[in-house]
Amino acid sequence: MKAALVGCGAIASRWIRSLLADRRIEIVVLVDPDHQAAQALADRYELSPAFSATLEDALALAPIDVVVNLTPPDHHYPVSREALSHGLHVLTEKPLTLNLPDALDLVHLAQERGLLLAVMQNRGADPGFLAFRDMTRHGGLPPFTITADTLVTLPGPGFRSSQHLPVTTDLAVHAFDQVRALITAPPTEIACIETPTGFLAPHSSIAVITVHFADGSLFTYRGGYIVDPFLRTNANGEWRVEARGFAARWAPDPAANPGLAEAGPPAYQRCIAAMVDALHQPGPVPVPAIDNLGSIALLDAALQSAASRRPAPVPEVPDARP
Repeated sequence: MKAALVGCGAIASRWIRSLLADRRIEIVVLVDPDHQAAQALADRYELSPAFSATLEDALALAPIDVVVNLTPPDHHYPVSREALSHGLHVLTEKPLTLNLPDALDLVHLAQERGLLLAVMQNRGADPGFLAFRDMTRHGGLPPFTITADTLVTLPGPGFRSSQHLPVTTDLAVHAFDQVRALITAPPTEIACIETPTGFLAPHSSIAVITVHFADGSLFTYRGGYIVDPFLRTNANGEWRVEARGFAARWAPDPAANPGLAEAGPPAYQRCIAAMVDALHQPGPVPVPAIDNLGSIALLDAALQSAASRRPAPVPEVPDARP
């Protein structure tokens, strides 16, 4: 299959390496208004694609079967919708969208057109974290008190310096995938405050998010883009779970968690391979993004809470399965 890769920022290298190793998808167009960034990416990986500033223009340059959406979060919905409207499969970076109605619109459009719509969920699918989830479910009974810290440094701010609430939209969404793996009860209310710390760097920001669940469980998240690498956590976060008579901690450090170390390719590569597998499997084309709707409901409510500076109810996710 032939692909247009839309967005040539830092994350594009990860996708290109994975797709080149897989070989079932050929990148025929690089789409970015910054032609220099697209050309540098092509040179780095010895690609010979066409170049375009927009997806609309790209459609006239080469036959395209699938769009890889690597744009900033606030562009995800319009780019994915444009691709689906033209009959193209979509593989997208997280978040799927910034609100639940837009996410449901994409899911329904993909179902109507018989197209694949898949979103990166590598943190929630990380093998080490899933082992921690299994240990928690087998060892403890809800309600749980769960805390997570995710403090990440970046070699460059990229789009985040101009993005509204970059920690909530680009980092906390990973934690929403993860906590949904730990707590099966529906979330009911969320409180979110994100505070820029521009005195450190243009993209530096800290978010504190608290989620209440129907079974009484409580999740508290602290995440941020920071500057000093000495203070960072692993990108998967450092997790603590406590229930009556049970406590567990997970920090993805093989020395601290010898039984939970990840083996084989990294989770993001597994996730991309699974997306490509879904494109090539026999039978009706699936819409794996349905499984991400619960995380988008949390993100939707978090952004509403941040805007109002008050707790917000988490919208109920309707059953979108055919």
